[in-house]
Amino acid sequence: MLHHALSSVEERISMIEKSQWGEGLSREDMERFAQYLYVARAQPSEPIFNEGAIEPYMCFVADGLVKVTKGDSKKNVKTICEIGPGRTVGEMSIIDGLPRSASAVAVEETTVLVLTKENFELLLNDNPKLGVALFRRLAQMISHRLRVSDWMLVEYIYESETPS
Repeated sequence: MLHHALSSVEERISMIEKSQWGEGLSREDMERFAQYLYVARAQPSEPIFNEGAIEPYMCFVADGLVKVTKGDSKKNVKTICEIGPGRTVGEMSIIDGLPRSASAVAVEETTVLVLTKENFELLLNDNPKLGVALFRRLAQMISHRLRVSDWMLVEYIYESETPS
């Protein structure tokens, strides 16, 4: 499981700057945002979270590599994707609060910034303008992933309907 690591606000700001979440944020906004995050580490093969779990938090991968997997109807585990530095995993849990739809596991030693649902809600209340900007970015990311999934589904359907 994730192991909390001590970090300064400056270290967290540096990690935000290197992620897609740092784009378009002022230094002041990154400083505010960093106060709602904590740093955690996972060793190779350690879970970041497990499919079906209900702990609502998302992770910004600062360094390392995370594999996202999902069990199919026959209980076979399939790899969905790998998430590297600068990208995020687990966003849906802070939006809908439902059990995890997939698992995330560290492929190598991995450092993440963690934003819990509770801290995201505090941020929204304490800094509404920053909260709206982050919510907008979150919506754009989820929309992009849905578009990619739709495309992949159509390709899969096309391939399965096309005679060999």
